This record gives sequence, structure tokens and C-alpha cells, in this order.
Amino acid sequence: MGAGVVACAAVVLMAAPANATDPMGQDVAGVQRGDAVRQATAQQKESFLTAHEGLLGRRLSGHAVAAPATIHPSAGTAFINTGNNTGASAAQSVTTALKPKNGGTTIYTPTLYPAGGSCIEVTTVYTNTTQAVEAWDWCNHIDFEASVAINATFVSKYTSGGAYTTQIVKTTGSTWVAYLYNYSTKAYDKLYTSSGSTQAGTTGWDVNELYSELQSNGQSYACTDMANKTFSANNIQVRLGTTWTAASTANSDTRFDSGDAAYHCSSRTYQMINKYNHWQVVG
Repeated sequence: MGAGVVACAAVVLMAAPANATDPMGQDVAGVQRGDAVRQATAQQKESFLTAHEGLLGRRLSGHAVAAPATIHPSAGTAFINTGNNTGASAAQSVTTALKPKNGGTTIYTPTLYPAGGSCIEVTTVYTNTTQAVEAWDWCNHIDFEASVAINATFVSKYTSGGAYTTQIVKTTGSTWVAYLYNYSTKAYDKLYTSSGSTQAGTTGWDVNELYSELQSNGQSYACTDMANKTFSANNIQVRLGTTWTAASTANSDTRFDSGDAAYHCSSRTYQMINKYNHWQVVG
């Protein structure tokens, strides 16, 4: 894969491999979990919570109010809670070439959270010090709990056509497991597992999300970072009961879209290419 971000190529994922819901599956190569991740991502926690308060439209317990100069918009696919949601998956664009210059900018794009009360959100994180795919726990610590660096090893094992494929599924009871597809072994590797009751609600999303301060000209600092780069989520699917199906008007909508103006970026273009299983952003 080249250094720049490329649009996601379609990845065939009509059904999960047999080991995708196997709790004894292999761990994602290079994954870190627990205290080490919480410490390493301490500076990201505030921006993630603030961005998600904007997305959810409500306060999250125990969270300080963000500075008014920041923006935290979102756009993409929203998953409707149909009452039998048990997972979601997508091919998410990824790059080793994005490192925001401003310390007040964090780009969470794409970020995936299934409907149905998932404990886990899998997000692609870019800061001026971090390039990683991370799992956020909405049921327990309410924090980042697993992280794998986006580096040469990650690219070789977990990407195809400029994207990694992630799947978050409910296994038994209130347990959810996040996986990344290993293109070398052609199997899903385990990123993180969590059980409990979510703080994020029962709707879900696969969106382009960011947290940014504004420049004196009113434009987001993220504009320069994302300029001429393409971000996308493709082959977005939901799991209803035990059946995987494409995100569509039957199970998804755009309720979490903030609108283009909320991004404060005149060069940015956004398109829902195919309702609602493929969206694309060009910075």
C-alpha cells in the first residue's frame, strides 16, 4: 500500500468465518490492552468523550465540558436498533501517512459501533503522536482498552486495498468481541472482549468523526491534515440475529450527521456512495 490514504476497496464479507465468534481465537498481532493502553491514550480520552457527546447529543457521566473553541462533528452511517442487532462490520480506510500537526486535533475516522447495546467501539485514531486502531470499552472503564499500532506489520497482516476489516459481534449474554481480519491467515484475530451494560445506547454507527480546534480564519486544523486524502468505510454490514446483511435503508439512516458546515473545512467533500454501506470523505 502507498503512503497516502486510498479509498477502501470492496471486501467480500457476506458471512463471518467460523472462528470470528470463537473466544479462543488468536490475538491481533502487536495488540496491547488494559492499564498500558489507558495510560498511553490518556490525552485522547477527553476528545473521544467530547466527540461522542456531540454524536449522541447528550452528556456522558463524569465528563468535563469541552472548550467552546473545539468542534466534534460526525457523518456517515447510523445503525437502527431493530431489536435483534448482534454485530456490525466494515472495511475501514487506514494510512501510515496521517499525523495531525496541531496537538488539539484528533481524527477518529472511521469509527464503528454496532447497534444493540455493544460494549465495544473500534476506532481508527490519528493524533500528532498516535496512529492506531483502538477498542473503546463503553461498559466498564469507559476508556480505551486495546490498541494496535498502524505500522508496517499491521499493514502487511490486516489490510487489503488500503483498508482493514473489523467485526464486532455479540457472542453470549452481554459479551461482545471485536476482531480484525488477518489477510495472511484468512481468519479473524481477537482485538478485545467486554461484557456488561453500555453507556452509549442501543443505536450504532460507522462514521467519519473528529475533534479539532479552530484556526483564526475559522477553519479546522484538521483541514490541512486531511487535505487531498480520501477516507472511507465500505462493505458496511449489520448482523441481525445470526445473519449478516448489508447496511441499507431497512436497517440504517443518517441520524448522526452533523452537516458539512460543522466540519469548518471548505475543501472537504463528503458522499454517501451507496446507502448505507459505503461512504467517502475527501479532505
